[in-house]
Amino acid sequence: MANYDGQNPYYGGGGGGGFVPGGSPYGSQESPGGGKKKGNATIRPVTIKQVLGASQVHQDSDFQIDGHDINQIMLVGSVHNHTASATNVSYEIGDGTGYVDVRLWLDSADDEAGKMSGIEQDKYVCILGTIKSFNNKRHVSATHIRPITDHNEVYHHFLKALYVSLSLRNPGGAIAPGPRAEGGDYAAPAGNGGPDSSAWAHLPPLHKKIMELVSREESDDGMHVSSLTRAVSSGSGEDAMEAIEYLMGEGLLFSTIDDLHVKAV
Repeated sequence: MANYDGQNPYYGGGGGGGFVPGGSPYGSQESPGGGKKKGNATIRPVTIKQVLGASQVHQDSDFQIDGHDINQIMLVGSVHNHTASATNVSYEIGDGTGYVDVRLWLDSADDEAGKMSGIEQDKYVCILGTIKSFNNKRHVSATHIRPITDHNEVYHHFLKALYVSLSLRNPGGAIAPGPRAEGGDYAAPAGNGGPDSSAWAHLPPLHKKIMELVSREESDDGMHVSSLTRAVSSGSGEDAMEAIEYLMGEGLLFSTIDDLHVKAV
């Protein structure tokens, strides 16, 4: 099974409820909505659009995203509405790519107070759970919901979801580096200190803006994608991340010291 784990402050095993492989503290939980899952206990970061687009081979099979079975997911979004009953709390969550109902099951009144602590209207939360379907409508059965206090985690989640999806669609070559040159890891930049902007003439405005910002970055490490996303997008950053994905696929950007630093070819 794929291992999507990354070494970073938000998604490491000790990173405060982040993205972790099989040893997750939430990896073996059960809920009234379904029994304990066996097999792949990896938690995968996803967007709501991916949840709504997940497929099943048949009604009783696991959901799949990018052709891979999904057991547990991590979702980040803002709370729009919620309703509570004696057995569960249902939240409407949005992340800029869509909306989905998230149900958190309760065992007691004390459980309700503890599990709902810090979760407020219009605030971002991180959700761990599984994709379910009832009456042909998707929802997420949550095992854990926590409030997000650092908005950087929102950007980082979207970036991680994008990176994992790219890696699974094109194993071994999802994010290719720029062309190699003699005596160095990558081809040298153009004589003006950055790539030739004429090569971007065909690009949409957002893509050109990204290339302009990255080309001005003088550090050998390149530019952190979260900083780049914040600089060019005022929303969830989904449009910027799709543009970065396109530019990397076209070979105009490449990753440097890790998955989240990019440099212009």
